[in-house]
Amino acid sequence: MADTVLDYAWLTGAAPLYGPEEFRAFILKYIQEDPELSAIMVIEDGIKADMDVVFVGDFEKVTHLDPGCGAQPSRVRIPFEKLKWQPKAMLAWIAECARDLDGTFMAWGMDVGYKRDDLQNALIKIKSGRLVPGDADTERTVNYWNEFVQDKFISAIKRDIYRFVLLGDTTISAAKLTHGADDVKNYNAIDGVFKQLFNAGEENRAYTIAANQSADQELPAGESYKIFKALHNAAEGELEDATDLIYLCTSSVAKNWQDYRESNDKVQVSWELQEGRLVAPTFRDVPIIKVKDLDKILKRDFKIAGKIDLPHRVVLTTRRNLRAGFDSYNAATQVDAWYDRKDRETNMRAEFMMDAKVMSSDLILGAY
Repeated sequence: MADTVLDYAWLTGAAPLYGPEEFRAFILKYIQEDPELSAIMVIEDGIKADMDVVFVGDFEKVTHLDPGCGAQPSRVRIPFEKLKWQPKAMLAWIAECARDLDGTFMAWGMDVGYKRDDLQNALIKIKSGRLVPGDADTERTVNYWNEFVQDKFISAIKRDIYRFVLLGDTTISAAKLTHGADDVKNYNAIDGVFKQLFNAGEENRAYTIAANQSADQELPAGESYKIFKALHNAAEGELEDATDLIYLCTSSVAKNWQDYRESNDKVQVSWELQEGRLVAPTFRDVPIIKVKDLDKILKRDFKIAGKIDLPHRVVLTTRRNLRAGFDSYNAATQVDAWYDRKDRETNMRAEFMMDAKVMSSDLILGAY
């Protein structure tokens, strides 16, 4: 069983450049299996540019009192809407010089001569601490580039995808970002969930969070109750009837809700159930999911002149309505690791196609 890109090459005799199947084996599977992503959206594999995604509606009023001879059929017009996947080419590429490694890690087992600069030959020791009090520290030896860095590389891609899917904005400007022009490339590949929600217009905003524009941007006590209530009451049609509704919110709103429950004796039973982990936090039986790291990203990258861009956000939608799609069968999809003798750097690179979709604007409401 191959665990790394180069292990796969050794087992199969494949060329140094690996295609779509290897991308799916070494990177996409970790994204699809990630519990944080899969809890809030569906991950699709095999999307294509301009591929139609069709939503078929329901119809009714086709049954009537039979008038007898001469009855006429109902002319059925099945409602449907469609959107298109438009996956964009994504590139993740890292490189490192062996001389930089020398100053940070203890490396050994490397070949002499020019091969010493190839970090694919570097071995490092990782201490895991004591598993049982009194025991010696556990220690294991790993290949630095093909195991340690590969794991970190995959984790970084997963976090990048998470950021693009949530906060991607193809028209974002340097003025909106804390780090200015240097950070634009980290957001402008695709339009994420929030950009698509904003584009849907004011009819999809069920509540305006005044604290987003206040001087201190602090949520008043009990504000989360007003937010969740407004969203739930505004849900109509298919959204109201959906069986897989979820609230997605920033940590700031989740903490405000926790404070509200603790201070309100009318919800004490519910609080005890949730504190005991018998049920997850809910509002009117709809799960409340704190979107991991969203607050951290907003504070780090969207803080200008002391103000964060909409630090408090809540979305009411269904998990199936949010999709991240990957064209992992595209010929341009590749994953690669190599040593460049001329530059004396070891490289790892992944190229793939992705897009994100709010599948139907009728199935999402926001508070921001």
